[in-house]
Amino acid sequence: MKIVAIIVTLVCCLLMFYVKREWKAAMLVMGAMTLTLVDIPGIPLHKANLLLQVAFLLSEWRDIPRYFKRLRYTPYLWIPLLIVCFSALFATLTSPYTGIKETLKSELLFKYFAIVYAFWAIKDEKSLKPILRISIYCLIVLTFFGVLNYIDKYAIFVNAVTEGHTTRYGDVALGDVYTESDRFRVQSMFQYGFDYGYICAAILLLHLHGWYRHLENKRDFIIAIACCSIGILICGCRTVWVSAVLSIACYYMWAFQLNRNVMYGIIAMMLMVISYHTIPAVEEKVNQVTDIFAENSETSGSSIQLRMSQYLTVAIHIEGHEWLGLGKGYWEHMYAKDRESVRGLYGVESVILQTLLERGIVGLVLWAAFYAIIFLYFWRNRKRRKKLTGLGVSILALYLLYSIGTGELGSVYPTMLLLGFVIKAIEYQKLKKLYKLLVRLKRKRSGSPSSSSLIGRLRLALLRHRLSGNSNNNKL
Repeated sequence: MKIVAIIVTLVCCLLMFYVKREWKAAMLVMGAMTLTLVDIPGIPLHKANLLLQVAFLLSEWRDIPRYFKRLRYTPYLWIPLLIVCFSALFATLTSPYTGIKETLKSELLFKYFAIVYAFWAIKDEKSLKPILRISIYCLIVLTFFGVLNYIDKYAIFVNAVTEGHTTRYGDVALGDVYTESDRFRVQSMFQYGFDYGYICAAILLLHLHGWYRHLENKRDFIIAIACCSIGILICGCRTVWVSAVLSIACYYMWAFQLNRNVMYGIIAMMLMVISYHTIPAVEEKVNQVTDIFAENSETSGSSIQLRMSQYLTVAIHIEGHEWLGLGKGYWEHMYAKDRESVRGLYGVESVILQTLLERGIVGLVLWAAFYAIIFLYFWRNRKRRKKLTGLGVSILALYLLYSIGTGELGSVYPTMLLLGFVIKAIEYQKLKKLYKLLVRLKRKRSGSPSSSSLIGRLRLALLRHRLSGNSNNNKL
């Protein structure tokens, strides 16, 4: 199984140099869905997803300078990247626990910069078709291993590709982490059951959009919905359930004109889900009902008290270091050195907790600014591009709910890919509209100076907003 995964990775890396860009984008998504644990021994940057990104960049090497020139005309993309670069590098320079090289690799080039790679990789909304098609096959494989994991109570794929590796919590194989756990979770092809549920929720949003935009057929859509729903349900993570429900509701409320009753129904459902996740009394009553359908069920209490305990523990740890935190990599370092000193943090199960702990208030503000700017981009384009911006906002909502509820884990990379696709599709539509306006003005031009001046300005704007792609793809 491990050999097959390695061969698939190497074949995809080679295909990067021969296939069209939209298929390269599909292979990046495939890596994020199925190859997160695959290592290629004896090769620098041996992680499968790192190799796929390197292969993509090398295959586009000649065009990268041109891409960067065009990127500067998308301020809602390069400004957030500038913020995240400053945040990561500043956090590294003020921390004794991590180095510049590691930050560049794991935090920037092969994590947040994925939003740019996705932006470069597709031309327009129709370029999502190969991504939707490849993701169907990935979902089938994910579901197959997920169901096996659910039945056998251990992750056969995870154990196969990570043979010899154990968790930091003890001498336990990575695929057996939840076997004896009080709360069993399905990992499928991921190290964490949370990430399995998250990727299913994110791809579900993509296929919902693809269906409403007529980018895939009914059969593929039904398969996608079935596989994604299975993954979300059996992953065993309440945060994923809540995030999936609320992000889907967000998509419908943003992308469609709903009547008042439907809107009230969605809002009521969202409030019920939030109440279950945050109010112990509500969770207890719901669990009493759902336990009727479960054998030997033992429901656990709400985690809201645990979260409050973690916030208080973080506040105690960063006392005197509130602005800059204790340094990037603090928790990992202290857990390895003196586990008892960080026991009260319980793994720092929220991106807000971890950012406050390691980067302080300054880091948290920069983290929030990154996603706020992307949200503002979707907000400014919402009137003319409701479904596309709805997809972008729902993906953003899914990530924020998930990362705040349980931590980022492996959610950032696939999120950046999907957001990059959405931003590129929106920019292409803006370019197309600009081009049509220019053609219309040319036909009606009377030769007046004002008309010529307007056409000149439109030509300049068209040049500035021209999107990446082959030379023949730039002709609309």
